[in-house]
Amino acid sequence: MPGINKLFMMVAVVLLATPSKAQAQHELPPPEKIEVPDGGVTVPMLDVGGRPMVSVTLNGKGPYPLILDTGASVIVIDSSLVADMALPGVPGAPEGVARVEELAVGGAVLRGVVVGPAPMMAGLGGSNPPRGVLGASSFPGYLLTLNYPAKTITIRKGSLPPPDDRRIFQYDAEDILPRVPIKIGGHEFRPHVDSGSPASLVLPVSYSSDLPLTTKPVEIGRARTVAGEFPILSADIAVPIELGEYKLDLKQIRFSDLRPGPEAPVGNIGFQVLRDFIITMDSKNHRLKFER
Repeated sequence: MPGINKLFMMVAVVLLATPSKAQAQHELPPPEKIEVPDGGVTVPMLDVGGRPMVSVTLNGKGPYPLILDTGASVIVIDSSLVADMALPGVPGAPEGVARVEELAVGGAVLRGVVVGPAPMMAGLGGSNPPRGVLGASSFPGYLLTLNYPAKTITIRKGSLPPPDDRRIFQYDAEDILPRVPIKIGGHEFRPHVDSGSPASLVLPVSYSSDLPLTTKPVEIGRARTVAGEFPILSADIAVPIELGEYKLDLKQIRFSDLRPGPEAPVGNIGFQVLRDFIITMDSKNHRLKFER
């Protein structure tokens, strides 16, 4: 498992205040094997505060709810669950990184999975809090579809067609997390698509001076990550907000420089936008498809 010592320099599974989110930032080795039935697998989309969840089994035990996060690039498991299951550590890896022999989502199975540690998430989900985060890019070579209107999640073999910048978008291979173009008042931005965020559209604070806002940005809350504490601002906007061929029904935009680490902020698109769409992710080819 080359390079694993640097993989969790910052485990960065953080619960933010406003908006709250679970997010993992550093790559771990891919699963040793992926098994998905020929017809694919469809499972219910559970929900915790606007974040999609799936039920998984770990080494045949469970089920345990995990947040399915397009804003995470790895799999992390509640540290207490790692201890309870006595999951073995990984030689040469930081403390808390463990190995799961089998992680199953319905009939889709990941074998030989390296997982990172996550803090307890008891503050989310009431009596059934999530026990970790499943990065949406955990099934390279397969299509992962979050059907928000139908409340289902599907994993199936396949790939998306080349991008048309109307419904299908390409993101850079260097981007750990998927990004799509948003056009506002003649300006284009490329925020992360972040199913782990319950917010709508959040852009870096510096962008607020470029947009035709109808109200002055005002602070509505604060968020904390390992990179520090950041104010959350909100302002009204009257011009159309476009995502490819779609116009987003948004009258307000949030601004914040929140980020999980030292990277420059790019913003994100969360649940209040994503809930109107069927979103398919092709992590191998770095493409996203939006269908309304």
